[in-house]
Amino acid sequence: MSVIETKRLYLRILSDQDATIDYVDWLNDPEVNQYLETRHSIQSVSSCKAFIKQCNEDRNAHLYGIFLKEGKKHIGNTKIGFINEQYARGELSLFIGEKSCWGKGLAGEVVQALTQYSFESLGLKRIEAGCYENNLGSLRVFLKTGYTLEGFRRSHISSGGSRQGCFVLGIINGEHIKNEA
Repeated sequence: MSVIETKRLYLRILSDQDATIDYVDWLNDPEVNQYLETRHSIQSVSSCKAFIKQCNEDRNAHLYGIFLKEGKKHIGNTKIGFINEQYARGELSLFIGEKSCWGKGLAGEVVQALTQYSFESLGLKRIEAGCYENNLGSLRVFLKTGYTLEGFRRSHISSGGSRQGCFVLGIINGEHIKNEA
């Protein structure tokens, strides 16, 4: 697997050594994990290592760490998963765990780069993404990078004792991928 680069970041496949205390702390931080499925259980270095191993062994998923070029600091993860080779489609997800990196346009760089890589190198024809209805930051990132809002799943998940919907987005190979920055 090659390294995917953007202006300020690089994405690379995660290894056991990337399962650090900082990574675990992000996943256990309610402000960071409020839109992640990991919020339902306490995470540990061993659970992170197991997740990395599972993804690395799954031919239908590619889990990347998001790293700042300056300082080579791990700031989050992104994944193209649920790859269906027959239909040439997959699902993109990401999170920025390092709060000091929020609001700087980095998520847009990740979405743009991984989308382009998935079309050009993985041969995908369609990529889907989703986000909780309260996660307006992620919704904006996907829309700014060329994804189309395709639907809304009402009362799709339980969050904080209440029901919440999820936005469904997608992009087709050949549609313009916008540079969010």
